[in-house]
Amino acid sequence: MKLYVAVPLVLLALLIAASGVAAVTSGWVLPMNRRHVRAPRTYGWGQLAVAFALCWQLVFGLLTGRRPSGHHRRPDPPS
Repeated sequence: MKLYVAVPLVLLALLIAASGVAAVTSGWVLPMNRRHVRAPRTYGWGQLAVAFALCWQLVFGLLTGRRPSGHHRRPDPPS
């Protein structure tokens, strides 16, 4: 994974995690989501799980450096 993709995704994961911590600790939810959220603490735990999963994808993407499956490179033609 390229660094220019990883950095914005890390920032996004941090924002999601911060919102999740706020929902778990105080029951606060972003204003645009307040109408739809009925259980703020459960919603916060879900956001924390999403942030955790995104971070793990980034860690393994940066460590392995592989392309996602389906993006195979054509073999070089024989010379």
